[in-house]
Amino acid sequence: MLACLAATLSAGAVDAAAAGTGGVSPSPPSPAPMIDARTPYMGWNTYYGVGGVFDQATIISVARTLLNRGLAAAGYQIVWLDFGWASGARTAGGQILVSRRQWPRGLRWLTGWLHRHGLLAGIYTDAGRSGCAHEGLGSFGHYRRDADSFAAWGFDAVKVDFCGAGQEGLDPRPLYESFARALRHNSSHRHMLLNVCNFWVPDQINGHLPSFANSSFDNAVWAHQIAQSWRTDTDIGGHHSIKFVDVVRNLEEDARHASDAGPGHWNDPDYLGPQLGMTFAQARAQMTMWAIVAAPLVLGSDPRKLSRASLKMLENPGVIAIDQDPLGIQGRQVASDGAVQIWVKPLAGGDRAVALLNPSDAAVDVSTTATAIGLPLAPRYRLVNVWRDLVTETRGGISFKVIPDAAVLLRVSALY
Repeated sequence: MLACLAATLSAGAVDAAAAGTGGVSPSPPSPAPMIDARTPYMGWNTYYGVGGVFDQATIISVARTLLNRGLAAAGYQIVWLDFGWASGARTAGGQILVSRRQWPRGLRWLTGWLHRHGLLAGIYTDAGRSGCAHEGLGSFGHYRRDADSFAAWGFDAVKVDFCGAGQEGLDPRPLYESFARALRHNSSHRHMLLNVCNFWVPDQINGHLPSFANSSFDNAVWAHQIAQSWRTDTDIGGHHSIKFVDVVRNLEEDARHASDAGPGHWNDPDYLGPQLGMTFAQARAQMTMWAIVAAPLVLGSDPRKLSRASLKMLENPGVIAIDQDPLGIQGRQVASDGAVQIWVKPLAGGDRAVALLNPSDAAVDVSTTATAIGLPLAPRYRLVNVWRDLVTETRGGISFKVIPDAAVLLRVSALY
């Protein structure tokens, strides 16, 4: 990610990751539920809310918050270490050096703790020789070695960035294919989810790199064959800062690839960011639209700092059910009414999820019908306003006023 230019691993004593132990005595990695990604995965990532400086105490503190404040029970179960967990230093034999100061009990202990508490563990590397601006961890030349280490440490998911690799002018597809093979054939035979984080847009690096074919705009063409998720646009913000205009931008680009997503492989428009610069209505609109497009729901905010209102929003069971619908169909924009966009997602059992998104600066009245959103003719329809948990019936008309930078989320079903 671009913010890899920010602070990396603080100085401290290091210990070799010999035999993938991460500074602790060898033992089998802890068992954990396999992430098969039949529905979009959910979790928390260090990147936006914590940044590049964190340690064992930070991760345990956040994990306890996920458990104690209801987020883990709602589905946010992957605890994902992003850039900053390692400096990029290696032994003469190429093993990653793990800081004893940062991880005093080792990474295998950390994943074991998470697994014992019903959580999952994610980790990060770059596909290049280092991270952004030659800082941080890069796995180029060490793909199999690093995949073996991640598996031996007990990680369940790996995010492979392309920040440093893009700056080096490397081509993403062959590198990700190689990394995916290394993950599949790791020496521990451990199943690990792969997130392709090639976030660059055309010409973003230096005015002429990457090409369109090597950018995030083209990931979906090939990444669905090797990964469980892939980025569809650049970052929606930086540390502690997300703008709604960038959320809408990423949504629009993500929508171009709806047919490439489905059970086991998902478009990734980036992380959820309540209280990182957006208003509450904007943050709720982001979660609405991420549910409609069946995006992974990965929280970027620091959960220890979230208000009760933000927690209630993130844990809304009706919204999560739409994102996690077993059909795995990515919703699409089907119409617009003035400034308001009308999006529809078919759901298991025949219901339709409908989002009315208003990215303008003025309130708008919007109208559509049950048949226009794809439901069959019926005497009446059940209309659930998901955020308000309000159930009404209609003969077919659907009308709402949508405030600026906000979205209404509905679940509509035919009644006979």
